[in-house]
Amino acid sequence: YKLAEGAGLGNKERYWHWCSFAGEDQALNLLSAKSKELFINGEYNTRKKNILKHFTPNGDMNELLRTDVDLVLANDMLFKVDMMSMANGLEVRVPFLDHRVVDFAFSLPLNSKIDAKMKKKIVQDSFRDILPAELYNRPKHGFEVPLLKWMRRELRSWIEEMLDEKLILEQGIFNMEEIKKIKAKLYSSNPEDSHAHIWSLVVFQYWWKKYIKN
Repeated sequence: YKLAEGAGLGNKERYWHWCSFAGEDQALNLLSAKSKELFINGEYNTRKKNILKHFTPNGDMNELLRTDVDLVLANDMLFKVDMMSMANGLEVRVPFLDHRVVDFAFSLPLNSKIDAKMKKKIVQDSFRDILPAELYNRPKHGFEVPLLKWMRRELRSWIEEMLDEKLILEQGIFNMEEIKKIKAKLYSSNPEDSHAHIWSLVVFQYWWKKYIKN
């Protein structure tokens, strides 16, 4: 459904929609009246415009890749993968991020990078003579963690602590009624992506309690 929604948008708004775990209206609903006013009148639109600055009306996926470097590579993928891979003595993405490799990659046309049959064409073609054939014929394995399962079991008491109604009302940042709806969805038979919303909320709450409240 989310992919279908994005299909009808322009390239900037499509990227923003697909990269966001919540739509702008949904995010606004999560905020209290005071926070909503700060959100609308604050730096959000300026930051959004700056993040999407590489997109042009008739651009291609290279603009998307360039935006990914600024938005999700440094603050998400690199951070998490590097933490876990280096803990196990592995080099994962960093060797590919030498500035000369990156500059060369961005100088190449899109059709040399991806087509209907193969992703990461350059990497696969470059190492095909070195790596065993079975590596090219297996499904991709990500590093996703079972958040939904944990939140319904091991993390449930922590979530209740972080999203305690008294704390939420004391902060004055969030709309408690909306949080109740998301929590109810998390524990329902159709949770959808409620665990992603809850995770962002509890991480913020943990930070707020540690650095602001105390």
